[in-house]
Amino acid sequence: MKNIDFYMTEDGSAGLYDENIKDIYHSKTGALKEAYDKFIEPSFLCELSEKKTAINILDICYGIGYNSKCALMYKNKTNLHIDCLDINSDLIFLSPFIKDNIYDINLKLFLLSEIFKLGDISYIFYERKFNRIYENNADFFEPSIVRLIQFLITKGYIYSGSTLNLSFLHNIYYNYISTDMKNDVKSLKYINSSISFKFGDARLTLQKLNKFYDVIFLDAFTPQKAPELWTINFLNLIKNKMSKNSVLVTYSKSTPFRSALIELGFFVGKIYINDIDMGSVASFDKNKIINPLTDYDYSLINTRAGIFYEDYNLSLSPSEIINNRENKISLSDRISHTAFRKSH
Repeated sequence: MKNIDFYMTEDGSAGLYDENIKDIYHSKTGALKEAYDKFIEPSFLCELSEKKTAINILDICYGIGYNSKCALMYKNKTNLHIDCLDINSDLIFLSPFIKDNIYDINLKLFLLSEIFKLGDISYIFYERKFNRIYENNADFFEPSIVRLIQFLITKGYIYSGSTLNLSFLHNIYYNYISTDMKNDVKSLKYINSSISFKFGDARLTLQKLNKFYDVIFLDAFTPQKAPELWTINFLNLIKNKMSKNSVLVTYSKSTPFRSALIELGFFVGKIYINDIDMGSVASFDKNKIINPLTDYDYSLINTRAGIFYEDYNLSLSPSEIINNRENKISLSDRISHTAFRKSH
């Protein structure tokens, strides 16, 4: 896979680095830990799963799936229906195989079955592409899941519509992976959940989704790297997919991002990890905001730093979005970020 490097994070889960963007996908302190601390816990997902029989989740920038996989781990008896957006289909098909510290074979089989339903990328498993990626990065892959796909390939199983489903994969697990079939699970616990994948520019794919979501994960590269997914216009698309009780969570604590959320009418709060501001929560339900923004935060938002990114037609390039914001900042009569910090 071109321009993507693997590395091991401190909790033993694999992370990614994008050479084109010059940025990491995951915190070096722990990719799986980051998913729980910055996305699952602040989203009230665990509490929701005790109250609702089904939860709709939107995962923007799925990557190799830590946020969605972590959500599935904590779903209890609730059925999750997850829509995942990403521009890179290669990462999606790799997500069940990555060494992620999730030792739940059924979860991996569930992801595999859903990915195999995608005729446009499932063929990759039967080509040398999968083997090439694995051979070059074997230390970052779970051996048992790799053996499964290699078994499917050598036995000549070919995708044919809906015939390759959860039941089929479960039989493969039962006969191939399980070392003690007497202790094998009787059925897949994810069988009533679903996960679907939408490829391409999230600004376009999001417009095609016609449902409301209880929880939205926004895990794009930083606003400086991918401003198109942090504009007030893109956030307005997200807003239109949320009900009064929905929660938007992200690792970003960007001032222009928080400014745009407030402009759109959200209550906004912080995600604290070890007493450090490490992300943001937004909702129309004030009770979902455990750590509200402070007076200092609101004052900072009123400086030039709080001028948000704009993309009215949802079609501008990242450089155009950044340049337009810089031009707006240069014309603003607000106090500068630097002057504000010196006075506080």
